[in-house]
Amino acid sequence: MKGSLTIGIIISSSLTILGQHVILKSDATGSGGVSMPISNNQETVKEKSNKEFEPQMFKSLNESIIEREHEVVLVGKMAPEGVNINELSLWGGFQKNLQQLEEDKTFLKDCDRNFENREVASRFFSDMGWQYLSEGSKEMATYRYNLANLLNPENIEVFWGLGVIEYQKGEHQEAIKLMSLGLESDEENAPLLTDLATVYISCFSENAHNVDLPKAFQMLNKAIELEPNYVNAYMQISHAYLLDQDMTKAWDNFHKGYEISPTNINFDLLSLLVATAPDPLGFFK
Repeated sequence: MKGSLTIGIIISSSLTILGQHVILKSDATGSGGVSMPISNNQETVKEKSNKEFEPQMFKSLNESIIEREHEVVLVGKMAPEGVNINELSLWGGFQKNLQQLEEDKTFLKDCDRNFENREVASRFFSDMGWQYLSEGSKEMATYRYNLANLLNPENIEVFWGLGVIEYQKGEHQEAIKLMSLGLESDEENAPLLTDLATVYISCFSENAHNVDLPKAFQMLNKAIELEPNYVNAYMQISHAYLLDQDMTKAWDNFHKGYEISPTNINFDLLSLLVATAPDPLGFFK
């Protein structure tokens, strides 16, 4: 590297600041950040071959039935004991009553008429989940992920998205459980490994449990092995080494990410690194 880069440092709290932000699906942000807040202009929907069913930007989040343009009617579930299971991850694990089961059958029949197959329908609703999540509507997103799971229990986007929602709500253990379910179907998904590692890092930041950082290191090393040019994995592992007080490795991994893509580094993390220990290469000051 040539020259040097001087940054202004503004730090209002301890190292735990990086574990308190909202995370999104790592492969949807491109930010390279340790954890970034939701932004409405972020692309969260993967391109699909069947454009007819591609979800659009939905602004009327109070509309309970927005799939009418695709002739798919969603019937509201009856809440057991005052609990709206639509807004609980995987229906909250509640057993559905006969009316709810009949409503599920109606929904599945509607999807069978309007989609090529249930896997395509499931992707449609999980994509809608990411869309609603990008607009800040966790309840609507949760319901869509639940419907996607009803259509295809193997859709990892469901567990990933619901895990992100639980992380946003501060339910780290629930987030870990859900994202881990997604990894069971795709153990070599580097972005999902990175997001799950981020949750473990956040747990360590809050509770300093000895088991959390080793798990994060294991997942991030695997993510880097799978995708050696994945910048966000280097940002996350740099953060983990920072928390582990190994500044040599923290700076080393940060530089690796910077060399891959200077525009995707995380400046919050950079500020903490500079404030904690000088850059061994003298580039960042």
